[in-house]
Amino acid sequence: MRKRTPLRIAIYGKGGVGKSVVATGLSVVLAQGGRKVLHVGCDPKHDSAVRLLPPGVRLRTVMEVLGDAPDGGGQEPIVLEGRLGIHCCESGGPQPGLGCGGRGVARMLEYMEETGLMEHGRYDAIVFDVLGDVVCGGFAAPLRLGFADRVVIVTSEEPMALYAANNITRAVTAYQDNGVVLAGLVVNLRGPDAPRDKLRRFARRLSTRILATIPRDPQIQESERRRCTVVERAPGGASSRAFRALAAALEKTDKRRCVLPTPMEDEEFYRFMDSW
Repeated sequence: MRKRTPLRIAIYGKGGVGKSVVATGLSVVLAQGGRKVLHVGCDPKHDSAVRLLPPGVRLRTVMEVLGDAPDGGGQEPIVLEGRLGIHCCESGGPQPGLGCGGRGVARMLEYMEETGLMEHGRYDAIVFDVLGDVVCGGFAAPLRLGFADRVVIVTSEEPMALYAANNITRAVTAYQDNGVVLAGLVVNLRGPDAPRDKLRRFARRLSTRILATIPRDPQIQESERRRCTVVERAPGGASSRAFRALAAALEKTDKRRCVLPTPMEDEEFYRFMDSW
């Protein structure tokens, strides 16, 4: 059997655009395809891996474990096995309004490195679900510290989601020396009349591509309510097919063929949106 290229994927995008839906759906498809997956939630709210764990199972965050340990190293496991054998961990972070959430992500990655959790060969797919825009070094830590080398940006047709996507490409250029590439965009549609031709033009302007388009689907909301993924709940639906297309595109991505993105300055971005 041909050896698979390890996948280390960081999912970024504007807050509320559907990053966790995309990240967990992708983790499920990769696990169904036979990959050993580590799913890493990088958000103080620690609400990503809940979609992958058995009902009633609570995963203590890395910051909770470290915070309870007087010597700085907890005895509790920071990883729990979820459905399909997916290993899950969450950074956690301070209470809202207290401390820096980005520091929680950076400290989690440092601890994972210290404990050898991401040693070469242990996992052949690692998916990082990262909070919001890349606005500080903490949330950029998966790229800055070299844990992820493929960035997927989730956007919608909404102007501020596209603004965030454009902004995030700047982080990819900043960390290119770490081997980071932009694999492409995932469009999570908000409505049936989204201008898909203009979304493709937006991707071309950034020198990238659209990896998958996820339709507006009530099954996604129902899956969220039941704390599972749409891939498991409605495997034959259009959304699940989109997630499988995303995984297939990432499997085929050759980093050597990924060009450096070309983000727009703010003035050009606003002119671009005015042309819609």
